Amino acid sequence: MSEKVEAFELETISDKTTGVLAIKDFEATLETAKRIVAENPVPVIDNDEAKKEAKAFRATINKVVKAIDRRRIDTIADYTQDFADKCNQIKALLDDLQKGYGKAITDYEDSQKAVVADTAPAKKYTATIKFTDEKLIKKLTDFCLKNNCELTIK
Repeated sequence: MSEKVEAFELETISDKTTGVLAIKDFEATLETAKRIVAENPVPVIDNDEAKKEAKAFRATINKVVKAIDRRRIDTIADYTQDFADKCNQIKALLDDLQKGYGKAITDYEDSQKAVVADTAPAKKYTATIKFTDEKLIKKLTDFCLKNNCELTIK
């Protein structure tokens, strides 16, 4: 059972100059996979020995599936690495430019907020406090300092 599966191998063809990436003899490979599936239906497990065999076969199939997936990942990475590197170089240049623009815009907006705060007339607030509460007076004073307003306490 497992010797047929272990002999299964995914071969790829890649030609970077023409942009071709394919599985070598896909139809034959697909037929081999179909034959393995047909010859090894999922069993009904009714004893410990059957469970042991099923686990061993599942482990073999799992290794093949992982090998195929690893081959896919490695082939795609190898095939597209140059393209990805070039895209990343261009992106980095433009990303730096847009970050520079963002900083310039933020700096200008911050400077305009400072100008508006300096030129805006102070709002006047009058607070009547019946008892001396230093914490409340401190909070009111801090609020007025932050918001460019004038505070009178009676």
